[in-house]
Amino acid sequence: MDNPTITTEPTAPPTYPDQGYIQAGYPQQGYPPPQGYPGPQPYPPSHQTTTNVTVIQQQPTVKQPRKWSSGMCGCFEDCGSCFLGMCCPSCLLTEVSSRMGEGCCFTCCCPGSLLGLRIKLRVENNIQGSLMDDYCAVMCCPLCVLCQLSRELKSLGR
Repeated sequence: MDNPTITTEPTAPPTYPDQGYIQAGYPQQGYPPPQGYPGPQPYPPSHQTTTNVTVIQQQPTVKQPRKWSSGMCGCFEDCGSCFLGMCCPSCLLTEVSSRMGEGCCFTCCCPGSLLGLRIKLRVENNIQGSLMDDYCAVMCCPLCVLCQLSRELKSLGR
């Protein structure tokens, strides 16, 4: 009996339809080799502007104390206040206290209110003087101080 001989020839590997997969390391046949991502694109030339900011801080200015608008003996500058102060000092004191925002009861209930009013007016309006000056003026001539306060308030528009 004769033995039949089978001869086989090598065949090409089977081909499968493309499913979109890429085999690592081997480029697919029929496609160009993969390209890398493009590098960063340079920005268009820009015009740089340099701005310098200079801050100038003003030093706080200290106002020099001013003088009283009238002296203690300036009664002839406002005869009405002087006359009211001579005839009824408590009425003028109550009026001055009210004009300074302290109310009319302050003068009745608080002994030494004239000294307090003089100090308040002097400090609020940056007028030259000291506590000792205020105390001595009120003790020596309270009517002159009262008239001076009234004149000062008028000059301030109060």
